[in-house]
This record gives sequence, C-alpha cells and structure tokens, in this order.
Amino acid sequence: MLEKETFRHRSPAGLARRLALAALLLGLPPSASSDSPRLSEYWLSRGTQPDHPAFAYYLRREHLAPQRRQALRLQEELATLATLERLDGRPAVVRALADWRTTIDELFREGSRTPARADLAALLAAPRHDPRVSALSTAGQCEPPDWVELWTFGGVARRPWTPDMTLRQALRERPEAHWRAADEAWVVGPQSPPRRLGIAAWNGEESPLVPGSRIVLLLPGDSREADWVNRTLPGFLASRLPGVSCDIFDFTDTDFGQTP
Repeated sequence: MLEKETFRHRSPAGLARRLALAALLLGLPPSASSDSPRLSEYWLSRGTQPDHPAFAYYLRREHLAPQRRQALRLQEELATLATLERLDGRPAVVRALADWRTTIDELFREGSRTPARADLAALLAAPRHDPRVSALSTAGQCEPPDWVELWTFGGVARRPWTPDMTLRQALRERPEAHWRAADEAWVVGPQSPPRRLGIAAWNGEESPLVPGSRIVLLLPGDSREADWVNRTLPGFLASRLPGVSCDIFDFTDTDFGQTP
C-alpha cells in the first residue's frame, strides 16, 4: 500500500473569461474560442505556466469508463491468480498479489490521464493534438516525484530516486526472492511509453531510471490470467497521474465549451 498523495481540485469559475483572453493571445477570433476552446487556451488563461510543464496532463471523457473497467478487471484477474498461488502453497506471493490489487484501486481513485503530451509547447506545435475542452474530463499539472516504484513478488514499494539509478540496481536492492522468478520487467516512465526489458542472467538489459518510473515484473506461467495482466498492467500504469501534489481542474463541473 502506497503513501497517499496530495491533489488539489480547482473551481471552474471564471474559465470562460480567461479562455477569451487566451484566444486573443493566440490571435483567434472570439467565436472560435467561444465555440470550441482548446486545452492550450486554458493553459494560457492561467496567466503563469507551470514550473514543470512536462508533468501536465489531461483525461479525455471517452477514456474514463474504459480505464475504470480495466482497473476492475485487473483486480479480478489478480484475485484469481492469488487463489491459484494459495492452492500451490505460496502465501508470500498471495500477499504480494493482494498488494498489487490494493495499489491498482488506490491509483485509479487518485486520478487518470490520457497518455499523451499535454504541455503548452507540445500542444501549440501540434494543433491537431490540442484537444477541445468539451472533450475533456480533467486536466492538470503535477510536481515531479522523487521516487521509483517497484511491483515485485514482494508487493508494491517505493524507494527514493537517485540520479545514477538503473533498473538492475533498483531490483538488486530488493530481496532476491522478490524478483528472482521473473525473466522480464516493464519499465513505465511518467512521460514515455512502457518498455519491456530482460532482467534475468541470460537476457539482462540495463536502463537508467527517471523519477516516477514504475518497474513491473512480468508474472511467470502461461495462464490466461497471467498473460492478460502482463499485457494490460503497463498500459494502465501509463494512464496514471504523472507526478505528485497534482493540481486538478475538473471540466465536468462547467458547461463551458459544451455543444448545446
């Protein structure tokens, strides 16, 4: 179980006025902003840009329900796997999988995102990827984390990040029983797609870790449940909030930008 993070939800009051000002800064006609405001306009309307723009994010409305279903199924599949491990007499793995289930539920409740760049520079450079406010459930910005997170056969744990930290080092600092049975791991960065890397003696690959990285061991075995979790969990973690102490703006609290 992980330590609770701090999240601040912002009120939508005054959003229309701020977006109109942003439209002027972007050189858009007022009607364009009023009918279909973009996320870039919202960022400009704030007046100041975040200290860590790479940790900005947004969540499309259409992605919330699928991510909720994904979180629920992950917990169900892990419960089935825990039952199989219990029947095989491996109580330590049963406890670890229970920790995985609890953490998935906690991370989903903290908030979700659409895996995509959301900083102002990226949005202005690629207008086609600048979503309309009416298509969003939330948007926000986070502080960079100072940890890496390990999903092993000992459960889920965070440890302080250091500038020279690598995948091999992070794993070797855990008890050998927590990772020895795995041949591969996913590395999920806060701003990059998941990467599948070898960690055994015969296929070992090295990789530096950035703050906020999540290392997820692939579950051994050829069961349908293990295969589905191995394929799905990295994508779920890539859709979690990118940092800590997140400032969250809930667009569902306002009808600004909605189609009449």
